[in-house]
Amino acid sequence: MENLSAGDKDKLIDAIPLITAYVAFADGRLDASEVNTARRLNTLKKHRKDLSQSVRKYYEEVINSFDDRFEKLVGTLPDEEAPRMDVLENKLRSLNAVLEKLDPLHAYELYKTFKSYAKRVAKSEGSFLGMGGVGPKQDKAAQLEMLSDPDSI
Repeated sequence: MENLSAGDKDKLIDAIPLITAYVAFADGRLDASEVNTARRLNTLKKHRKDLSQSVRKYYEEVINSFDDRFEKLVGTLPDEEAPRMDVLENKLRSLNAVLEKLDPLHAYELYKTFKSYAKRVAKSEGSFLGMGGVGPKQDKAAQLEMLSDPDSI
């Protein structure tokens, strides 16, 4: 991340609040359990020994500003579901250009953590009587289809 401009670093740090909002709002509403899970996941990823030090450092930076960035993001989103999801999807899509500027291994590792993070946020609420199921909209959102696999670029 050292080679990125300040703007690109900000976009990368905003990725986690964006992913959280995108997956959480996929069913039309934001649930506190999804946000709380997002906070816990950030802390856990910071300590995972199977991740490179640079990715752990990235999650440490995310933790330090997650709440402020998430609240700011949510405050700027449209109230209507379709326009809100379009805004979030376009912002997430813009991350592809930033990931391309990173070392390929680092970009791929971040991409994989983004995908696993999205799936965990989707599972946090549970859509069928709170039993841990994931509804079809959140399941689709958690695929993060707008992000290109750096391994295929």
